[in-house]
Amino acid sequence: MTKQRTQSLDIDAQRRVLAELFALAERHWEFVSILEQAGWDVVKPRLDFEASFAESDEEQSEFRRYVVEHAKISLGNPNIRFRLPEGEPCSTAYMDDLRRRHEEQFGTHRASGGPLWMKQLDRCLRRMERLRYEDRAVYDRRFACVEAEEKQRRVRETARHASGLAKQFGGELDQPARFYQAVMERESKPLGFSADAERSARDRPVLSKELIDGWDLCLSPEPLAWFPGRQDGKAETILSLQARRHRRPAAHAKWDQSLIIEFTKLIRHFDLLYRSFASLDELEVILMARMHLLSLVIEDIEAGLRVGLSKVL
Repeated sequence: MTKQRTQSLDIDAQRRVLAELFALAERHWEFVSILEQAGWDVVKPRLDFEASFAESDEEQSEFRRYVVEHAKISLGNPNIRFRLPEGEPCSTAYMDDLRRRHEEQFGTHRASGGPLWMKQLDRCLRRMERLRYEDRAVYDRRFACVEAEEKQRRVRETARHASGLAKQFGGELDQPARFYQAVMERESKPLGFSADAERSARDRPVLSKELIDGWDLCLSPEPLAWFPGRQDGKAETILSLQARRHRRPAAHAKWDQSLIIEFTKLIRHFDLLYRSFASLDELEVILMARMHLLSLVIEDIEAGLRVGLSKVL
């Protein structure tokens, strides 16, 4: 008789599985360039703004390294969107060294009780936050230029990438689930995903594919919402590893049967800047951007998860 796979992962097992994806974070800046060349570049102004606070090539290099290590931490903390796991949060040797140097400079008491800028580990980000703290007017003027550039780039991306599909869903902006599903089925099909009726709800279409026996990769909009008062919406396509026997939304799945794969955190600010929409065309474009990023990493994610799962199941 064939032994059935275990359908649960404790916190230690989840951390060990996610650690197999750390190599992807090393490619952060490569992914930024690839996406920019493909016409997805809304994150660039904010990254450039943060890097502009470097006062030397050494600080510029440290900032770039910090971003990579921070991406590893975002990948390595399991299910943090819906549940804070027990134990110490994920860290890396580089970040531990930064904390040590930070404590030597500021002291643990001062860092914990001081202003926000003092708590930043990276020197560029520390200087940026210090400007916000000490001269908010100057900071706001500089950051307003960043936000204006982001909006201009979003307009260009929408004009370049929107397919016109929105015309077939006129009047559904306040209930965008049907449009979301149409876009996601189109964009995720080349990656091997298909509609998962058992996991889906009317306002939460889920797509999935088998990874190994008993475990599936799922794409789900958690959340997908429209806010009438603000006249904008929010969409986050979450990639998760879920036990097949217990089909629930990732937000309500048992903690040991669902593992969130934070692939959008591989690029700093990507998850934040490809989240909001004010039209169906914009919704299509942010979903296309997320799926384009996923297409760059899905094979490595699947390979890493298989290796990790083989060690813990």
